Amino acid sequence: MGKHVRILAVWVLLFICSCVYGQSIKNDTTKRRLDREQYYRISRSSEDSARSIFNFKAAPIYVRTTPFSIYTGAGKPRDRIAQSIEIGKSFNVIDLGIAFGRNSLRPDTTLFLEGRVTMDVANYGIFANEMTIGAGRVFDSQGSLMLELTYSIIAQVAPRLGIGLTTGYYDFSNEITDSSKTFYGIYLRFGIMRTDSGGLLGAIARGRGRPVRVGRPHRHGR
Repeated sequence: MGKHVRILAVWVLLFICSCVYGQSIKNDTTKRRLDREQYYRISRSSEDSARSIFNFKAAPIYVRTTPFSIYTGAGKPRDRIAQSIEIGKSFNVIDLGIAFGRNSLRPDTTLFLEGRVTMDVANYGIFANEMTIGAGRVFDSQGSLMLELTYSIIAQVAPRLGIGLTTGYYDFSNEITDSSKTFYGIYLRFGIMRTDSGGLLGAIARGRGRPVRVGRPHRHGR
């Protein structure tokens, strides 16, 4: 009887050990899977380096240029055409940049320097909607304050090239005068796609909110 009790105790002990070991392996496997998922969420590819939202050094550089925009209202074309170029860094769905431009095509045109914040608002296929808020200074005799509110529609025609249409408002003010101008224009954006904002290239990037698949290679074109 005592021998059978000892054998039963040994089997019970082995069963408990196997359960504990199996649970430990399961927990370890689950932890590794969650770690991999977190890793892929944070950095799925070199194109998603913009996910490092607080890492200024790692954030990708972009360039946005507006070769043509025209103010509404009366006036000769060379007095109503403005141009600018902007350079900055992309942080997830936000572009932070510095823009330099001119308010007309005259030789004595008034130059300006402006800080801009552009946010990707919505995506549909290769198209996206952006909103820009800016503030800067016009280098005229009064040193006018320049404020901007702009809405844009951009089409991502290549992995690092987007072409867009823009419309918005410039407000100019100083101690003596103030004025507001509405403009329409076209612009180009060179830089990384915002794949984590919904994927401007539907044929290449993942869509908004699609789950990350771990353990299976990601095939572009889906």
